Amino acid sequence: MSDVSGETEVLLRMERFKTWPWPFSYLAMVGLAYFFGLMDVLTIGIAAPAIAATFGVSAAPLAALGGTLSLVGYVIGALGFSHISDAYGRRAGLTITLISYSVGSLWTALSPNVINVYASRLLTGVGIGADLAIAAAYLGELSPHGVRGRFQSFGTFLGFVGAGVTPFIGLLIIPAFSWGWRLFFVIGSLGALSLLYIRRVLPESPRWLISKGRVEDASRIVSKAEEFYKKKYGVLPPVEQSASKLAIVKGGKVPTLSLVTDRRYLTRLAILLPVFVLYYIYTYPYLVLTTSFLSAAGYTIASSLLIPGIGGFGFALGAFLSYVFSDYIERKYLISLLLFIQGLAMFAIGIKGPVPEEVGAYFLAAFSNTFLATALYIYAVENFPTRARSTGVAFTDGLGHIGGIFSLPFALSLFLSLGFSPTYYILGAFALVAAAVVLPGILSTRRKLEELTD
Repeated sequence: MSDVSGETEVLLRMERFKTWPWPFSYLAMVGLAYFFGLMDVLTIGIAAPAIAATFGVSAAPLAALGGTLSLVGYVIGALGFSHISDAYGRRAGLTITLISYSVGSLWTALSPNVINVYASRLLTGVGIGADLAIAAAYLGELSPHGVRGRFQSFGTFLGFVGAGVTPFIGLLIIPAFSWGWRLFFVIGSLGALSLLYIRRVLPESPRWLISKGRVEDASRIVSKAEEFYKKKYGVLPPVEQSASKLAIVKGGKVPTLSLVTDRRYLTRLAILLPVFVLYYIYTYPYLVLTTSFLSAAGYTIASSLLIPGIGGFGFALGAFLSYVFSDYIERKYLISLLLFIQGLAMFAIGIKGPVPEEVGAYFLAAFSNTFLATALYIYAVENFPTRARSTGVAFTDGLGHIGGIFSLPFALSLFLSLGFSPTYYILGAFALVAAAVVLPGILSTRRKLEELTD
């Protein structure tokens, strides 16, 4: 490969693998960051009735305000910490986000009053806001192009197990003790235990190192992947003798400028940001307020916990199906289809049927939601360059949470003025609009990142 630059050689060596070339523990550890991050997204909505009973306030407003403050923190963290990831490395970004949301969750557990609950939710949101964007960028950059969707999905599958089991954990713990909701949030703070492994074992992203001109460091990390792959599978696949010169454009001190000064990325932002906004407008009321809405609409507290508790197993199924199918269907068409299914699922919840039917509707919404979220994160990673990839994902996903911020009080006002069914019918309509908005996006499945961006 003497006819290519050292940078191109390293990138082609990274793309030679036919499957995941790193230890499984790397996937598991990033999945753990997803696990606790996504677990915490659901905690305030599930625990709201018990917290409200402890402090003598109403559950639905508490869930709405607590969730809204988490989302405000999410936007702050996404835009602040994602810059750290692009400027100082993916590992540094993951470390600071884990510390932030673990401390925030523990603070919630120890809260002596509802004001502390709200303040701790804001801090927790700051950590989660960048955690998911950085983890998505990291997994996308480690994965070969032919299996990028599959193994990014597998990492998020481990994370979405957190979303799937959280309602069930809440069902088991919260009603069992007067302080059960506090234990619920202590469990959510345990993500900090993974910090030692991340700092000592996880490698830095070779693509990020190349973006900083550290080609030799990137080459050493790729060599370790080659050694691991050869030991596990016996032989290394040949390096593609590509006519294209893969390269990564080096970034300046302000990654954001890479997005706002290039028309390509402005166009991609103009498509993806509205999709994320619309997605979060209906997703957060579904995740945060459904338990409280079911209870206020006449279902018993046990039933309002049982519906998301059993239906929530759809979260894990959706993430698993994403692992199986994400590299076989063009990404934007898959996203559009899943958004359409999300709209139907919101309509089904709005019918307000018997408990078994509501469990089924929640399961359909959960299954399609995690499948969709995984596809959206993969697609966002594919739309932005290495020098600003975490920032690009944060711009779409993080700023997209502005939709979530306004959606919680919006959904609460809909519920109070129109009732249960019209609220979910309106939320479903936002999903259908998003299904159309994504269609002008780029084709990205099974293409190299550098061909899509740099």
